[in-house]
Amino acid sequence: MVNLFIPCEMDMFTPSTAWSVINVLEKLGEPVIYNPEQTCCGRKFYYEGDIETARELGRKMIREFDLKYPIITPGTACVGYIKKQYAKLFENIEIPAEIKKFTESIFELCHYIVYTKGIEKLNNTFNHRVFYFKSCTARNIYQPSNAPEILLQNTKGLDLLLDPSMNDCCGANNVFAIANPEVEQEMVKNIVHKIYSMGAQFVTSTDIECLQHIDAYVQAHGIGLEVIHIADILNADLH
Repeated sequence: MVNLFIPCEMDMFTPSTAWSVINVLEKLGEPVIYNPEQTCCGRKFYYEGDIETARELGRKMIREFDLKYPIITPGTACVGYIKKQYAKLFENIEIPAEIKKFTESIFELCHYIVYTKGIEKLNNTFNHRVFYFKSCTARNIYQPSNAPEILLQNTKGLDLLLDPSMNDCCGANNVFAIANPEVEQEMVKNIVHKIYSMGAQFVTSTDIECLQHIDAYVQAHGIGLEVIHIADILNADLH
């Protein structure tokens, strides 16, 4: 049995992906507990300097999950933030042991499947050329993990495209994008055109905000590239 935490952006804009996560976990024999009162981990407020709101949301989140079971979320941004910043955010405010228990109980979906469940292959099929975009948080904040690549490589029919040299940010950070719109547009442009030039039909990632940002550029410029969250690929024709 596992708890499920759905990031704000996914809950608001692509809630169908949350159902993919639930289906994948249940196919693996993990009944899912979803608390409908959950809202936000506070990440965006923290990085924008609104520490009090970040604490309020973080405290709410900590109280909403039964820590007898792991917490699974389809994205590295929220998990990476929680693991790296909650101890500092709640220093001298919450009991350290409780914060440690919470941060050690939360996992990104792919990492949980491969390294906790020990499963490297799902019986899923996706007959397309797919570029895996490793987000900044997946590379630099969440614990290093090649679990997404493993699961994609073992997806039937999927032609996986990778570029280990692509260490660029897509510019999805709200504060940066607003303050530096021309730089942000150039960053996402370079990424999209490189992916497209490799012959990809789809681009996937663990992080919904990156995919939404890439999709906005793709749609605005009429580029023949589709975005899909990795959970939807793992759920595709899953038996």
